[in-house]
Amino acid sequence: MPDRAPSVQSAPSPSAYAAHGSTAHLLGHVAVVLLQSILFANTAWLMPLLVRLHFGSPDPVWRDWQTTLVTASVPTLMMLSIFWGALLERLPLRAYLLAYWLAAAVPLGIAGWAQNYWQFLTCHLVAAAGVGSWTPLNGKLLKQLYPDSVRGRVYALLNAVTLIGAIASVFVFGAWMEAEPEAFRRFLPAAAAIQLVGVLLLLRLTPARGAAAARLDRRDVNVWRAVLEPVRRMGQVLRSDRTFQRYELAFMTYGGAYMFCDAILPVLATDRLGMRYQDFAYSTQVVSRVATLAAMLPMGWLLDRIGAVRTSGMSFAWLALYPVLLLAAAGFASVALASALWGVAMAGVLMGWMLGPVSLARTPEQVPEYVAIHATLVGVRGVLFQGIGMLLYKLTDSFSWPLLAASLFFAWAAWQMWRLHAETGSRLSAPAEPLQAAVVSERSSAGSPRA
Repeated sequence: MPDRAPSVQSAPSPSAYAAHGSTAHLLGHVAVVLLQSILFANTAWLMPLLVRLHFGSPDPVWRDWQTTLVTASVPTLMMLSIFWGALLERLPLRAYLLAYWLAAAVPLGIAGWAQNYWQFLTCHLVAAAGVGSWTPLNGKLLKQLYPDSVRGRVYALLNAVTLIGAIASVFVFGAWMEAEPEAFRRFLPAAAAIQLVGVLLLLRLTPARGAAAARLDRRDVNVWRAVLEPVRRMGQVLRSDRTFQRYELAFMTYGGAYMFCDAILPVLATDRLGMRYQDFAYSTQVVSRVATLAAMLPMGWLLDRIGAVRTSGMSFAWLALYPVLLLAAAGFASVALASALWGVAMAGVLMGWMLGPVSLARTPEQVPEYVAIHATLVGVRGVLFQGIGMLLYKLTDSFSWPLLAASLFFAWAAWQMWRLHAETGSRLSAPAEPLQAAVVSERSSAGSPRA
């Protein structure tokens, strides 16, 4: 059965979005994610490889930690998602989308002109801080544009388009980088610039009256409140919604394993296996995305029938094999095999990652907040586990400890999801806890002179 039966709530108003879930909306959404894939799919693998092979220190010990700074920055700075979510409620859509482009895309374009590691890292950190701005907006679009009955398949389609764009662009750019190691200096500025086309398409897709009609309330311009309020709200939501809290705990466990693998993979591929740009891009990014693409639509179908909890738990269990295969890898073919398994499992994780918070939110208005909380906790995982994974490797001088620990964490996360469904699955149709009343009360007090 689904993870949570739909709560009794009003559907989005026709005035919020014309032609709810229309073909025009879907085609526009598809175009946006396709353009995003060209830039962000390549920076995901390119940035750590540039540290290993271009910008990094000649000292291998320091270069390993430089690599961890780059791999950890994106998940760590996802902690800012709750602040982006709060900003989405306050800013008009035009201003929010401009902020997204300036924060997430433009710094990656500037990184193409970096001359040393610190310039490169600064650009990367600014972009990593901006990437979290997309997550709450995307959650809101998914909730308001598409009905519950088809959302899993729509999101699977969007992911499939993203993966097709990623596979094609990584395939071409990986070969380009192998032939011309300075090619990133032309690719990054050009790919960042075309993101502006996506921003304009998104403005066309979501009129300001629907996606972010709110305007900044001058009475609320208080720096400390702007910083502390989203954090307080996140704590209140997690305390009040026990199902969502347990869902996040399971994802936290999975995320620990993910971060261990993320920190170790570039080091293992370059130092132990001697890979360069093309081999690394093809054996990890291309193979895994082809596998994810093949599994994405079936996973969307599955999620629509069994829900995000069971889909995620099944995928976590499958992922427990991935670190073991990495540990046994001896070259391109064995890394590709591990990546294929990873890609199939990640199709289910991607579905549960976004649509779990979307389905668990009690009202459509809370969807951006739930998604932002979910993305913010990715940052907590990045802070906790990226450094631990690298530290385990440095202390033991072995890839075995961090990778075997990752396998255990994946298995534990699967067990947590299984327990969550076993204990709450039959009761998820019960009335929700009175979170909404608490929110109204808190917001009322926040608006009073005493607050």
